[in-house]
Amino acid sequence: MTTTHGRGRTTTPVVVPGPDGDLAGEQLTGPVHAVPAGAADLELTTSLCNHSVRAEAGAPFDAGDPDVCPDCAGRARS
Repeated sequence: MTTTHGRGRTTTPVVVPGPDGDLAGEQLTGPVHAVPAGAADLELTTSLCNHSVRAEAGAPFDAGDPDVCPDCAGRARS
């Protein structure tokens, strides 16, 4: 049986200039983590390596991506 995972990243607060003043937001940063499949976009979830990350909705986790968390990659393959 193959288990599929979604992908997620940690976020950093950012301020983005907007037409009506500055807007607060979040920027995805760091390595790609494996998260449970089916999370909504930017939903706070827990990765396979127990990091709290924001999901990238609909984006599948690829353990072969050079930018992945090595702990998540190992756990996703097992």
